[in-house]
Amino acid sequence: MAVAISSPDDPTHYVQVRGRVVDVTTKGAAEHIEQLSLKYTGKPYPWYGGRDQERVIFVIEPASVSGTR
Repeated sequence: MAVAISSPDDPTHYVQVRGRVVDVTTKGAAEHIEQLSLKYTGKPYPWYGGRDQERVIFVIEPASVSGTR
């Protein structure tokens, strides 16, 4: 699996993590998105599409990390 995150200020700046998925769970995933939303927006998660969505957490064992500065 690969995950790439770019800077909102400059999309040419990014970090990328590549690795394999070592765990997949739905346990605690709804609470996790709520915590992330509060941390980064200061507001509860808006639940686009409704609260009946199933949230999933993928745990990645990194094999490589790269990016720009």
